Amino acid sequence: MKSRLDVIKFLEELVWCRESIESLNEKLTEFFQQKVEVYNVSQDRIDSGDDDELCDYNLMFNIEDGSDISGYFDIYMLPMRREGYDGSNMYITEVGYEFC
Repeated sequence: MKSRLDVIKFLEELVWCRESIESLNEKLTEFFQQKVEVYNVSQDRIDSGDDDELCDYNLMFNIEDGSDISGYFDIYMLPMRREGYDGSNMYITEVGYEFC
């Protein structure tokens, strides 16, 4: 079973990586051994017309399985101007976590 330290290490290793929503969901699902889909909190702001370049772009997901690693997780990213050769379209800049 994974510990909180394992989760923190995994998430911190995502920083400075280039990903797409799909590839990130695959990595998270594989690590947590359950289906994980990030929610793009920033998309609501962008869709409403508030596209402030100084605001963080934020992805969120929860793990609520009653285990020691249950919690709320944030992944901060910058969208890439062009899609990468590998399909990546964001650059992860920071992660946040709060265990329950």
